[in-house]
Amino acid sequence: MRLSFPNRLRPLARAIRRWPERRLHPLRRRRARRRLSEAAAPDSVLFICLGNICRSPFAAELARSAFQAQGLDAFSVSSAGFIGPGRPTPDFGLQAARAHGVDLSRHRSSLVRPEMLREGAQWIVIMDSNHGRRLVRDFGAATEQLLHLGDLDPEPIERRTIPDPFDQAPQVFEACYARISRCLDTFLEATRGWDRTPGSRDQA
Repeated sequence: MRLSFPNRLRPLARAIRRWPERRLHPLRRRRARRRLSEAAAPDSVLFICLGNICRSPFAAELARSAFQAQGLDAFSVSSAGFIGPGRPTPDFGLQAARAHGVDLSRHRSSLVRPEMLREGAQWIVIMDSNHGRRLVRDFGAATEQLLHLGDLDPEPIERRTIPDPFDQAPQVFEACYARISRCLDTFLEATRGWDRTPGSRDQA
């Protein structure tokens, strides 16, 4: 079946629309790595996505176990979202997470609260620029707290956003979690110089 003229143009239009993100990615990645490497160890790291059932809980659990393995357990790691508290991770998400050694079977979604953004110095790790704008507008987050996780991807990207895999096929979850894992590897590499001593921020 032949595609209509508008349908044939859609891939081209999408490629043109995403060209700036592809071109900017190496610069954004260098900047993000530099920000992390030059920062002091925080009191907390908060991962944010829309519903807190797929992306942010997986990222938080993977980061928590990796930080502990490196001795970076002097700060808290948590996750939250904007909608629907009390929901579990869907089955495809549970399966994809297990492949990375992450058990999300007990996870239930929680809503971001203003006090989460006021409790000490922290990094707020977002999956989508819209989440960052909402945190600044509605919750008073400081822009310097925000880190776009997709900026840390060591591979070429199509989109800065880490897309939401909710209600999609298993391979979409697998691709999403693989990308989050890659980005967190960069996060850990960039933060190897963080002081691992509890209370080090107070002594600085």
